[in-house]
Amino acid sequence: MMPGRRAAGFTLLEVLVALGVFAVVTLLAWKGLDLMTTAKARLDTEMRKWRELELVFERINMDLTQVAPRSWTDSNNRVRSPIQATGSEDGASCQLDVLRFGNDNETLHTRYRVADGRLSLELPPVAFSASASQPGLTPPSYLLLEGVSRCEMTFFDESNKPYRHWPVEEAEDMTRPHGMRLRLTLDGRGDFERVYYIP
Repeated sequence: MMPGRRAAGFTLLEVLVALGVFAVVTLLAWKGLDLMTTAKARLDTEMRKWRELELVFERINMDLTQVAPRSWTDSNNRVRSPIQATGSEDGASCQLDVLRFGNDNETLHTRYRVADGRLSLELPPVAFSASASQPGLTPPSYLLLEGVSRCEMTFFDESNKPYRHWPVEEAEDMTRPHGMRLRLTLDGRGDFERVYYIP
């Protein structure tokens, strides 16, 4: 090797500086990717919650628009409305029963129940009639929403007078409301409301 000529290659200091720069760039890239992944997961969770809520409102709308235009007879031989609804004063629990048409125009009974912060759908295997109250019969139940802290239903008659339950004493048992407003309060998410027209 000729004297005074520098050998080719990197010094130790240059290698350490390059490694430091590479580590910083890698850390920044990882943090950015982690933030994007976390944001996407949060967005997916939020979209799933909105989708579940919308599906609940649409399912109730489908039942109400297909309500059977006739009354039914309970186990006490009392003529009842195809829509029955009750709820607690504080809104912690409520129940909506609908007599509706299913496939091939058979009569079905759907029940929406809010209890213990959960909104569930029950589908009794028999029609909404006197035979529906069979001892030991437990209808299948499907969880629709969790974190429901309050459920409020308001029904409207022909003159748009509001009622907290249905049927009401002022109307005959077999009459149907002309509309319903459903308001759900979800923990940490606020109030959500939907108004339904009942044909």
